[in-house]
Amino acid sequence: MKKTDGTQTALDNQLKQLDQDIIWSQNQKTRLHSQILSNLDKQESRIRLFNGLKFTSSLVLCSILLVAGILFLSQSILQEDSGGTTGNNAEEEPALSGSEAVDAETSKETIQAVIEKEFSGPDEAYIALSEAAMEAQSNATTQEEFDALQETPVWKNYMDYMTETYASYFTENGFDKFLNATPAFMYSGFDGNYDLTASEIKISQNEHNLKMYQFTFQVDYKNANGEVQPYSFEGEALASEEGKIEKLQFLDRDGLLTAINEDIY
Repeated sequence: MKKTDGTQTALDNQLKQLDQDIIWSQNQKTRLHSQILSNLDKQESRIRLFNGLKFTSSLVLCSILLVAGILFLSQSILQEDSGGTTGNNAEEEPALSGSEAVDAETSKETIQAVIEKEFSGPDEAYIALSEAAMEAQSNATTQEEFDALQETPVWKNYMDYMTETYASYFTENGFDKFLNATPAFMYSGFDGNYDLTASEIKISQNEHNLKMYQFTFQVDYKNANGEVQPYSFEGEALASEEGKIEKLQFLDRDGLLTAINEDIY
């Protein structure tokens, strides 16, 4: 408040000082706001600069990797071309050592022996033993009775005959597969008036897998009327390094098994 005589009171001085303080604080806020905005702009600039650097670095790294890949592929192609044109251009056959060559011949002899046994028939001994074993098995109605059957002479003679006929040509696992999957005696085990003879057996070793053999052969089938008909077969086998058969399968191209069934039954 002011006095009427023009002098100022203490209260007037305080009010004046307060007005000045308020005005100063507003200016200070304005400067502070400007400074904050300036700092934010600087921070955004830094972020944009950093992101730009990351993007540029990524492009540079990709370019380096691309160039390195092209150089690597070019070198590989040149080496392959160099290797392919060195010496003769003809493709080289896989080399066989002495032991591998002997094993190949042993494997072929083994495969041929099995073909001749399986497609020469009928096998009268197998038929008799099989019929006796199957009759005994039909009387075994429980697992205990079947287990006991396997200890009897009739069953042992049946199993021993199959083992003596084929086991020496196979690995242990290969023999099990041949008995159960091929199966053995499929063509020579019919009880009937017929005759089988295997001929024209041709066996070749696979050039890419030396353990694999492909083969073809013919089976002459004579029925009960004396009529002879040739049937074509093909197949493949896997053999171990010792010449033992690991796997053997036949393909009956002309349906010999069907013909035997129709003639006998």
